[in-house]
Amino acid sequence: MIDFPLTLNAVLTVAGMAIISCLLAQWLKQYLADWRFTNLLVLGLNLVVALLAQAIRSGWRPSSEECFLAVLLGLFGASLATFGYETILNLLGKAGIGSRAAS
Repeated sequence: MIDFPLTLNAVLTVAGMAIISCLLAQWLKQYLADWRFTNLLVLGLNLVVALLAQAIRSGWRPSSEECFLAVLLGLFGASLATFGYETILNLLGKAGIGSRAAS
C-alpha cells in the first residue's frame, strides 16, 4: 500500500517522489497554465526536494552515493508523474474528451 509521504523515508521512494511531483505539477499548472516549461520546473523542484530530504536524513552530510540516489529518485518520480499525466491526457484526447480532443 502506498501512503502519503509524510516521513523522510516515505519521501525518498519512487512513489513518494511521484506523489510530490503530482502535487507540484497541479499547483504549477494552476498558475502557469500556458507555460511550456512547467514539466521541467516540476523536475527541477522535485530534484531539489529529493536532495533536501536526503541531506536532512543524513544529518546534512550526504555521501555521493546518497546524492546520486536522491537524483535518481527525483528523476524517476517526476518522470512517472509527468509521463503518466501526459499519457492520460493523450488517451482522453483520442477518445474525444478534454482539451486534446480533435475538433
